Amino acid sequence: MGVFRQSVRILTNFYTLGDEMLVNEFLDQVIKSRPYKYSTKQTLIKDVKRMGIWDMDTSEITSALIRDKVDSESNHNSRRRLYITARSIFKDLGVCQDLPKLESISRIYDFPSQDDLHELIDQSKYRLQLFLCMYAGLRVGEACAVTPEKLSGDYLEVNEAYSQDGLHLGSPKTYGKVLLPHWLAEEVRTMTLDQHWQLGMTTKMVSNSIYKLSRNRKWSTRTGGKGVNPHMLRHFYATEMIRRGVNPEIVRRQMRHKNVSTTLRIYTQVKSEELFESLPQRPTTPKSDLENLKTREGNVIHYEFGATS
Repeated sequence: MGVFRQSVRILTNFYTLGDEMLVNEFLDQVIKSRPYKYSTKQTLIKDVKRMGIWDMDTSEITSALIRDKVDSESNHNSRRRLYITARSIFKDLGVCQDLPKLESISRIYDFPSQDDLHELIDQSKYRLQLFLCMYAGLRVGEACAVTPEKLSGDYLEVNEAYSQDGLHLGSPKTYGKVLLPHWLAEEVRTMTLDQHWQLGMTTKMVSNSIYKLSRNRKWSTRTGGKGVNPHMLRHFYATEMIRRGVNPEIVRRQMRHKNVSTTLRIYTQVKSEELFESLPQRPTTPKSDLENLKTREGNVIHYEFGATS
């Protein structure tokens, strides 16, 4: 903790001495001084470039400038992430701390049927990684890091994940043990060497494989013309368990969430037909028949629908 505070002090002093510093130079110092995960560092760099402030001087950065840059983004969750990035990077300079704190909006997926998804994945070169997303709720980087040594019975230890660029094997977003279906655990146990992921292989290879398959002529009608991606399969996993009446606490543990509210708010969703079916319906008895059944006692109206057992 002392080293971190000293690094912050060095950063702040460097800036307040009046020396010019570009945002990308300041970001480099911030990344080196804070215990960020590899994936977080990559995201910060990407976000700063996306905001168009990479080559600007830090003295030019204001909340108003960031809002102008970010508000042009059409996606709500992208705006939310960019605001978080700006607040995090520039907090030691005392700027951008009044930027909006937006609530995330859960992405709603229109899932194909389980049979169609399973059959589609079976066609992919990366079927094992995709099945780990669909039937174990793993994130794609975690699925790529799976090896037989991480199995204990049918329980899988999720303790590593590949970065999106494939250049780093490090800690996952969340740790934990996940119980696999027995058939899937057997597939992991019998993995061949060519199924083991290697440094330098990007996780986009898995994403691109399933997306391209889902959009070809043969499958697009069965997937409703929607592209399928690994994170969609993670959502499918949680949603299907909730629909089958699985205890939400079990779903939370399998998803490795800290709070069950995250599981229920973000990773489960309903189809349109389920929403319509939940609405109250009109009485099935015609109004004229209801009038015949009506009796009045003072200000109270009774309907006699026959004897009950």
